[in-house]
Amino acid sequence: MEVELENADAEIRGDRSQEDVLSVLEYAKLQACDLRSRTQCILFSNTLDNEHIKLLELDSSVLDSIMAGDRVVIRGDKDDSAVLCTRDKTYEVKEAETSNSLLILPNLQHGPDLPTDAPHEVQYREVISVLDKYFELRPCKPRLRKLKSLLQENQYSGRECEEDEQHQGRKYTYSELLDMVQASEEEVQAALTSYKACLIDGYWRMLDFDFLMQVLNHILQLCEEHDWLMTGVNMTECCDTLQDLYPRQVVEHVVKCYSDPKTPQGENWDPVYVLNEDKICRFFAELTLRNSGKFHYDEFLQVWQQCVPAGMNTSLYQIEGMALVDEDSIPPVIWYFTAEDLPEDTAERFEYLFQTRKKWTREEITPYIKDLTTNKVDVGALLTKYARASLQNGIKVYSSRKTSA
Repeated sequence: MEVELENADAEIRGDRSQEDVLSVLEYAKLQACDLRSRTQCILFSNTLDNEHIKLLELDSSVLDSIMAGDRVVIRGDKDDSAVLCTRDKTYEVKEAETSNSLLILPNLQHGPDLPTDAPHEVQYREVISVLDKYFELRPCKPRLRKLKSLLQENQYSGRECEEDEQHQGRKYTYSELLDMVQASEEEVQAALTSYKACLIDGYWRMLDFDFLMQVLNHILQLCEEHDWLMTGVNMTECCDTLQDLYPRQVVEHVVKCYSDPKTPQGENWDPVYVLNEDKICRFFAELTLRNSGKFHYDEFLQVWQQCVPAGMNTSLYQIEGMALVDEDSIPPVIWYFTAEDLPEDTAERFEYLFQTRKKWTREEITPYIKDLTTNKVDVGALLTKYARASLQNGIKVYSSRKTSA
């Protein structure tokens, strides 16, 4: 909407005529033909609003999301620093200052928008705000620790436990989680999958580990009875058999968490899932180490192999980011140490890691920092910035920058 100036107001501000415009052109040594048919005179409003108007600088990805009509939201509780989320990315919102004054003119028209063949006229445009600060966006990692904390408030332990005192914590719908977690929808969905959260009666719930163990053990028993370890789990038959013990959606969820879908064959093909050896072996490693403290390394390897289903083979790569081995200890030991429980802040993460172990090889530390990497910052760059490299017995190791190598 264009601003209409009253005559009295125009006199106060200094109304410009076309003759005034032509006079200015003469001083500037410009020709009238160089002008568009509309001259816009900029005036300052008597009541500048510098408090309620904020500027946000957008990168091309965010702008494309807005132009496509996608949802773009700012998330964060009162104690959180704000983040902006598109469908698949998260950005920190940071205030920045500029040495130039930024003038806000809502009705200013740019060259291509000005008429070229209309009679010449003079119009006025009001500056409604003068700013020297704006907000800029910086890509950041999603802040998912809160999501895990919310899901752990009321873990699912079976139908019979839903009314006891230990299961009276709050439960959250998907929309409630989105409102509280500083991450994009795709990042939240990926995290729910990573935490093995299950949708039960409209609420997203993590499964209690002991309950998860019971369900998975029953599924593995069925696999042995029906020879599904080789051919794959028949989802329909598995759910039918166990539905009196566990909710059907829970059985289906656990099967999907520890298997891969088999390519369907024919129109009447029942859903079949092939157990994933690495996921099954990792689960039993966690079961063995979770509450065991430091475990004799060689004994652990034997117990671990004995726990997994017949025909499956354990390997250390299956427990990367979940356990640490100290081969210098006498005897060598292994203990539960998961990347999921480490600080989200990069500097705090490295400080915690070097408190746990003074020196790390690159192979040892990579599983615990790879989730901090971005398209521009890889593991090597993180180690260069936050760690000190040195040689120990001819092997490169990394230690804290706060201490000598």
